[in-house]
Amino acid sequence: MVEIRNILLIGSAGKGKSTLANVLTETNEFKESEGRIHGTKEPKSEEFEYEGIKYRVIDTVGIGDSTMSKGEILSKLKDKADVMSEGLNQILFVTSNRFTREEVEAFNLLRKSIFNDQVTDYITIICTNFPAFIDNEACETDQKIFREEAKKFSEQLAHTEIIYVDNPPAKGLYLSISKESREESRKKLLTRLKTCQKVYQPELLAKFSKIIYEFDSIIDDTKKAINNVEIHLNDSITYLKGFIGRINITEMIEDCKEKVKGYMKGRFTFNTVGNSVMFAGTALLFAGFLAPPVILPGIIASATGLLGIICSDSNAIIKEDNEYKKFEEILADDKEKREIFEKSQIELKKDIKKFKEIYFRFERLENKEQNIDNEKIIVIKSVLKNFLGKNNIDMSLEVDEKTDHSTSEMVKRSAVDAILKFAFPPIHFYHIHRDHNEVEGRTSLKDMEKTIENWRKDFEVLKKREQLLNTLYEKINWCKEEMIKLNES
Repeated sequence: MVEIRNILLIGSAGKGKSTLANVLTETNEFKESEGRIHGTKEPKSEEFEYEGIKYRVIDTVGIGDSTMSKGEILSKLKDKADVMSEGLNQILFVTSNRFTREEVEAFNLLRKSIFNDQVTDYITIICTNFPAFIDNEACETDQKIFREEAKKFSEQLAHTEIIYVDNPPAKGLYLSISKESREESRKKLLTRLKTCQKVYQPELLAKFSKIIYEFDSIIDDTKKAINNVEIHLNDSITYLKGFIGRINITEMIEDCKEKVKGYMKGRFTFNTVGNSVMFAGTALLFAGFLAPPVILPGIIASATGLLGIICSDSNAIIKEDNEYKKFEEILADDKEKREIFEKSQIELKKDIKKFKEIYFRFERLENKEQNIDNEKIIVIKSVLKNFLGKNNIDMSLEVDEKTDHSTSEMVKRSAVDAILKFAFPPIHFYHIHRDHNEVEGRTSLKDMEKTIENWRKDFEVLKKREQLLNTLYEKINWCKEEMIKLNES
């Protein structure tokens, strides 16, 4: 990898930094200002080679520019922080005539923020607009005056190397002399730069680059977090609407319950009659020991009663079982929808947790202290705080998925009942009483009623959840709009 010597240009707007950059690189890539109110607004770099040495010239915004705050100066420099973090071979402090207080104050800001006290060992002061720059005696005379004036603001800057150049604009009346003047200025500058082999890489400069990287990563991560939240939020709202749309589930379960209740009542009525007939037939059979002629009517009555009970039980069992199957299908469908919704909530939780992690990183961010990218800091802080707020996305839906119904158990019980009724006739009275109690108890159908009750409670929770998610959706849209400002700042 070819070693590149980084040359950083600093100075107030309109002092000739961009012109100097064009002179060094022999290009017109840097926009030259036409007055003090103009100047470089965005950092720019360009590479060139001279006598086998590769240089990279980094032109910066005008420090000491009254139209820019200190935070803005650092914000603009951040765009070249990665390049500067590689180290600097020389810093060319461009001025004309004399330093101003604003220039020195801005320089001291840079020294404290990204350089250190040793920075002056790597600074060369470039005095532009000095027509006698090729006259060594004139340069030495002005140097003495310049250093005395500089001591008023900075003892360190007063003892740095000073080079005089003259780079008139390559246009208008200066066109005829600008080429020669610029070539001579370039030679003086490159002669100086050739000797600048040491690399200046202070800890603060590397730290500055790290601060910028961390803030940029927070911006990127915030954008990703907003995008992920929006995706899972949309999913949650969609699944929730589908879930809430199942409000008719209560009507469906009510219908199943009423049908089962009807089957049980019918079964009780038929079984009461059947048990009565069967009991009468059994009584006739026992009477047949004394009066044989009543044996046949007893057999017929018992068989008729038993057949009626069997038919009643079988019909009720089958119909009731069908209704319970519908009930269980409803529960299974609801369970599937709930699980899908809860998965979307888990993903949403993760995304909001990511937001909290980003906010924690943001709170520790050092560029807030330096007012670097202050406008962006305000936007990110507003986005993170506004979105997080007091979002509670915990929710559990309790639905009774188990029923006490068992068709096989009812079949077994009916078979045992039939045997007992033959073996012990008074048992008929017990069965009539038991069926009556069962029907009365079964009409409540507690498993279905519990499900309906739970679902109605859940429905209220879901409606509140829908409102919260919609509010969250409004927030995330607001955050997206706010993040657009980052591209504008």
